[in-house]
Amino acid sequence: MNLMAAHLMATHLMATTAFGWHLHGEKRRAQTLATLESSPFDRVRMAAFATRCTLDELEERVAELARIGVTAELVLLHPGDGLADLGAAVRYLEEVVPRLAPHENVWWSLSSSPGDFPFLTEHDWVRLAHLVAEEDPGHHPLSITVEAGSPLLWRRAFTHGSVRARSPRDAWVRTRDHHLPVHMDMCGFEGDSHDPWHSLTAEEAVTMAWDGAVRRRNVTHGESYVDDDGLTWSEDGGTLAGAAVPRLALLRSVVAGIPAEARYRDRDAPMLELPGEFYLEFCGEHRFPQREYGVPAGRYEAEVIDTWEMTVTPLGVLEGEALTVPLPGTVGQAVRLRRLP
Repeated sequence: MNLMAAHLMATHLMATTAFGWHLHGEKRRAQTLATLESSPFDRVRMAAFATRCTLDELEERVAELARIGVTAELVLLHPGDGLADLGAAVRYLEEVVPRLAPHENVWWSLSSSPGDFPFLTEHDWVRLAHLVAEEDPGHHPLSITVEAGSPLLWRRAFTHGSVRARSPRDAWVRTRDHHLPVHMDMCGFEGDSHDPWHSLTAEEAVTMAWDGAVRRRNVTHGESYVDDDGLTWSEDGGTLAGAAVPRLALLRSVVAGIPAEARYRDRDAPMLELPGEFYLEFCGEHRFPQREYGVPAGRYEAEVIDTWEMTVTPLGVLEGEALTVPLPGTVGQAVRLRRLP
């Protein structure tokens, strides 16, 4: 794994989606910034929309995010930008990227919906990725959001993968051999819309986030509840209303403590392990009464994490090579084992 890939795995642990928050008036923009500052999110996916706001305004919004410690992942090409051919896309990127590249808190996403640009071939997207890299002396992270089976996911023009999938398991199965980190950036939003993509329950959103984190397929958050102004967080920013967010704060604190060397192990429930040192298993929908672990002999601190109730229950110290951890038999449980000196 190269240095950029290792950095992507170790930092920017949790992202949310607020595509057009920067297009609104000062009051809503202030609400969005205050919400982000108090949230577990350190990255926000937002459309550049440079045809709908000036580059000066876009730079101001990126600088505001920097002041609260949040990275702007700028989706550069959007169907609403009126680009009609490859030449227009090139000119657009040549204007936008050099202007935003000096900001340290920037990631690039070429597009979250490349299928909406039928005039661009796979070769064109790779050419545009190289153009972004050429125009960005800081070499910020760069991706394009595609289906997990897309050949674009494997092109080395990108620093990491960004996939659209219905579940972290699906994303993992289809990208398990990927040579770079993979983020699950499009997987559905918590909400109550008629559109199934925008009507996940909070429980589903939390489960996917935990499942993805343990599979090293970090899941980007989204929320589609309509507020009093007829707007939603993931399209327009504002405030967060869903029940998933406080639970994602617990997940972020757990992820921050995972050793960088931990690797995924596929068994009947997803698990990250650094053998003999650290284990984190997410039981998900399974209502196991207990879990058994074969480990190198030693003393291990054992904890059961209820991902919905947001509790971390210490079980004391377990010793030996065969450890048994009792569970409450309810969904959403995780087990963490850490070796003691």
